[in-house]
Amino acid sequence: MSDGGLRLQVDTQELASEDMAAVFQLKGGMGWFYFHENPIKEVDTKSLPPIKLEKGQKTPSERLRATMYVFWEQNKVAESFDSYYTNQIEKWINQIKEKLV
Repeated sequence: MSDGGLRLQVDTQELASEDMAAVFQLKGGMGWFYFHENPIKEVDTKSLPPIKLEKGQKTPSERLRATMYVFWEQNKVAESFDSYYTNQIEKWINQIKEKLV
């Protein structure tokens, strides 16, 4: 994310497994996020500015994930990488939560 960027986190209602799979297939890609207070019937995509990618730069979370992947590969952890990543992140979150006042 470049200077002046904004990170948005989106929570959804329950999704069907097919819808979740479709969203997960977009992981790591670039795209547009539309938000409107009322239902949108049609979006004028022609008027949107182009997406600018910063070549070679990774976010801190991308760097962490890549490093964890290398560690996972080198240490032959039995579980899948996605399970390993989720479990490790969950452990770190819980450790930090325990230190909160």
